[in-house]
Amino acid sequence: MVQDKGMHSTVGAALAGCLISVGLSAVLGFQTFLYFQVFPMDKFKYKLLVGVLFLVTWVWLFDAAHTILICTSIWQYAVNNFTNPNFVEEIVPTLAINVAMTAITTVTVNVFYAWRIHKMSNGNWALTWLIGALLFARTGLALVTTVEMILTKTFANFAANFNTVLTAGLSVSAATDIVVSLARYYYLRNLQQGYSGSQEMVDAVVVFTINDGCLTCAVVIATITCLLRMPDNFIWLGIYFTIAKLYSNSVLATLNLRNWYRHQRPMGIPLTHQRPQAFRSTITSHNASRVSSDRKRNNLRPTKEIDSPSPTMQVFVDQQVEYNVTVSHQRRDTEDARSLASM
Repeated sequence: MVQDKGMHSTVGAALAGCLISVGLSAVLGFQTFLYFQVFPMDKFKYKLLVGVLFLVTWVWLFDAAHTILICTSIWQYAVNNFTNPNFVEEIVPTLAINVAMTAITTVTVNVFYAWRIHKMSNGNWALTWLIGALLFARTGLALVTTVEMILTKTFANFAANFNTVLTAGLSVSAATDIVVSLARYYYLRNLQQGYSGSQEMVDAVVVFTINDGCLTCAVVIATITCLLRMPDNFIWLGIYFTIAKLYSNSVLATLNLRNWYRHQRPMGIPLTHQRPQAFRSTITSHNASRVSSDRKRNNLRPTKEIDSPSPTMQVFVDQQVEYNVTVSHQRRDTEDARSLASM
């Protein structure tokens, strides 16, 4: 009975985490397909992170490799050593490499977010360097953890000397999530001042940013808690398997959400253009005096003058295009006034 309970909390917990990870990997594949099929015109620099480009993509490649490593590790514990329950004390090499792959995935996603934050903050290098330092520390701790897992070979030996390194790496990951989420929230809220027409989009992205950051941070904290409180089972490992999947799906969901709102409504500021009143008044008075003199010469009865309403135009454009449209119409109005004055 004790042995069965041990298998449930070790191999069973790891298997559950593996199944959830495979499901999240399928969601990532669907998001990548959706991104390229529905939004094929996005910029080349974004596509370097999310789709099939030069045979494979960065995020999808590491997610696929991560899924293979998880399944291989579970196969070693649950199938190849099914009759050897003591094998759960061993650390298979694929499980150790999985730690490094998780770190690479999380760092890749956070580098993308750091680049976006740098652009939204108009080049806030202090914040960018802070995020970069956290990512560097996260990568270094993960590589040390991977190497020591391979060298120590058992969970007992690893926990005795290097469990702190694994915990520190996860703690840095949680701290990075907090910094990135707060920075994204702060600068996205500031976008409302310059893009009042995109209030709904900004609000949706802000809500998603908060939920996304809270979810990844909560999963990392849950992993740390289970690792410290229950180091003798694999519950922490099953939760740990899902971390990289959540990060990969978050960046795809961010891009798909942005593009969905971009295609739902035109981005920019509404512009209503009307011919300037000064030009219209000058032209109208000039035409009225000319028509009056012609009628007196030809002995025609005066008729009621009809002032036709000036045409209006309303478009959704970006600021640079808006300026060009305005200048173009003002130039056209000036040319019309000059042509009428010379008649």
